[in-house]
Amino acid sequence: MPQCKRDVQELKSRAIHSLVLAIEIFNRPHDQGRSEAVLIFLHHAFEMLLKAIIKEKTGTVHAKGEKYSYGFDKCLEVAQNEIHTLSVDERATLSILDAHRDTAIHFYQEVSEDLLYLQAQAGVTLFDDLLQRVFKERLADSIPERVLPVSTRPPKDIQVLIDSELSQVDDLLRAGSRKGIQAAARLRPILALATATRDDAERVTESELRRAINRRRRGDDWSVILPEVAQLKLDTQGEGIPIFLRIKKDADIAVRVAKAGEPVTGTLIKQQVNVWDVFNLSRDDLAAKIGVSGPKTSALILELKINEDPECFHLLKKKSTELKGYSKKALDRLREALSSGISVDAVWAKHRNRFGAGKRK
Repeated sequence: MPQCKRDVQELKSRAIHSLVLAIEIFNRPHDQGRSEAVLIFLHHAFEMLLKAIIKEKTGTVHAKGEKYSYGFDKCLEVAQNEIHTLSVDERATLSILDAHRDTAIHFYQEVSEDLLYLQAQAGVTLFDDLLQRVFKERLADSIPERVLPVSTRPPKDIQVLIDSELSQVDDLLRAGSRKGIQAAARLRPILALATATRDDAERVTESELRRAINRRRRGDDWSVILPEVAQLKLDTQGEGIPIFLRIKKDADIAVRVAKAGEPVTGTLIKQQVNVWDVFNLSRDDLAAKIGVSGPKTSALILELKINEDPECFHLLKKKSTELKGYSKKALDRLREALSSGISVDAVWAKHRNRFGAGKRK
């Protein structure tokens, strides 16, 4: 068997193993570390499955010039926009999982049983969808059909679930500052639903969490603070406990978030964004992430006109200091250019004089 085929089989096998572990831990009768472990193994299952799919379609999961294989964000980008395997809704589902897993690993959150079930069952459904779509296999061919997340009260309406969660956050906020930490922990997974469904699928930041809590305490409505969650709905099939559950972004909503530069009229509302959170990468950060020297990264930025894109670049000001800030979209554009075969040396030769690196006399 060719090495590429062996890699695909191994990645797919490890994906299924992690999925089974996630399901097994979900159905565990005690709760110590349960929600974190489910999210971590479910996330790993999808990273391995996406890499198997990308390897099958393109022959590689490594960007040119990078030491390591694609990260989860890159897998989502390639799967949706390059090999067209993921839909917008499916990518949003996995971005939500990524946001939940990110907090589970790096900080803490209070994930309710309903939210955990929603993520687990939607994950199993999507895993089976992808396995069938790409490899013409069913999950039931690899694991017993009984191995599914089990819940005695699966949620039927995601908006009812979210309203219930936010009501509990309100109760904790009304209890005063001593319950503030618990309120924040409860709000993190809901905020993850909002940030992960944005076009740039941002991570939950502590500053945005604090702003959401402060706005609620000032009396702002949750639908204005977190308008993105109003887009979500569940698509379920089956009787009793739903066997198929998918998260979609086409719910009827009263408001939606205006895109950058779009006039705010009618049912549009403007999302308050902290530019320091969005444009949180320096030139050197970009250089380190793409494995190219700083000056050559500057040449690539110039060649791709990244500084002319307001979604990629912003001049940050703090008192008398000005800093050049780049967003994740800028990083994605650099990675896409490298993966498409752009010659870093040719770009550097073209622009080196702009950076004081002319030919020696």
